[in-house]
Amino acid sequence: MLRVIKHIIVEPTADQIARLGRIQAAVIAAFPSATTEIVPGLLDDDLVVEVRLPLDQLRAWPAARERWGDFSQVPGM
Repeated sequence: MLRVIKHIIVEPTADQIARLGRIQAAVIAAFPSATTEIVPGLLDDDLVVEVRLPLDQLRAWPAARERWGDFSQVPGM
């Protein structure tokens, strides 16, 4: 299966680790066949959620990404 790699950069904040978890959960909920991995960013403290998205789901990515916003809000609050 062909996959496309998408990156979501997470800058260092007090809730960086929690935000990484929210991002991974949202990606897997929207794209169950995708995989995610946390990798270092280009800047010292940035982390990146690297998403491997099946190519046939690429068209759905922009709408999902727009719904997610910047992940700064904790669900239910």
